[in-house]
Amino acid sequence: METVRYPILLLDADGTLYDFEASQAHALERAYHGAGFASTLPYSPEILDCYSRINQSWWRKLERGECTKEELQLGRFREFFAALSLSFDPAEFNRMYMEELGNGTYLLPHAEEVCRELAKTCTLYIVTNGVSRTQRRRIGGSALNGLFREIFVSEDAGVPKPEIGYFEYVFSRLGEVDHRNILLIGDSLSSDMQGAENAGLDSCWLNPKGAPLPERPHITFTIRDLRELSAIVKTGKPGEKNF
Repeated sequence: METVRYPILLLDADGTLYDFEASQAHALERAYHGAGFASTLPYSPEILDCYSRINQSWWRKLERGECTKEELQLGRFREFFAALSLSFDPAEFNRMYMEELGNGTYLLPHAEEVCRELAKTCTLYIVTNGVSRTQRRRIGGSALNGLFREIFVSEDAGVPKPEIGYFEYVFSRLGEVDHRNILLIGDSLSSDMQGAENAGLDSCWLNPKGAPLPERPHITFTIRDLRELSAIVKTGKPGEKNF
């Protein structure tokens, strides 16, 4: 393999490589109709926005250690039903939703071309929060299947990113590697970038909207387009944008 600055890449899944918003929209609409809600309250973009806000708030609680994964999965739908004055078994709705979510293999722009190029010189791993069966189905059914040495899911680790326990789980499976040769790439400040800081890893923040750089967590590199990643991986420095 060609010598590169970062031969080991830990790549977040949703929001970095996979279009989670598209997967979520598909899954929620299918589960919503499956539960028979549409006859009472027709499905609309506003319903998706309502769920998205609630779901994000529960994931932030999980990242802060304020709830368990099981509490998140049921709590988000209890809150969602209450907000819309709907009634349904949250456990059954979660099952329907997660089944549909596992079919969501939508990729973000340039994810496939960038990963295929990086896989020629680096070893790629997925680091993701979520439910193991769902995440593995989505990744395994996508165009990126076969490019990753291993997929590390928070459910298997027993703790989510950004907790150090999650990264200890990852490191235990990487074997004897120099952590200075690892780069973590992700879109989330609270789970990816904070997780990299907690674990003492260099990080690359995918920031497509050009949001201001925060004081903390510390971020090694910032990119707006995945195609900027190759130069950083090869040289440890941002390169010119030739696209």
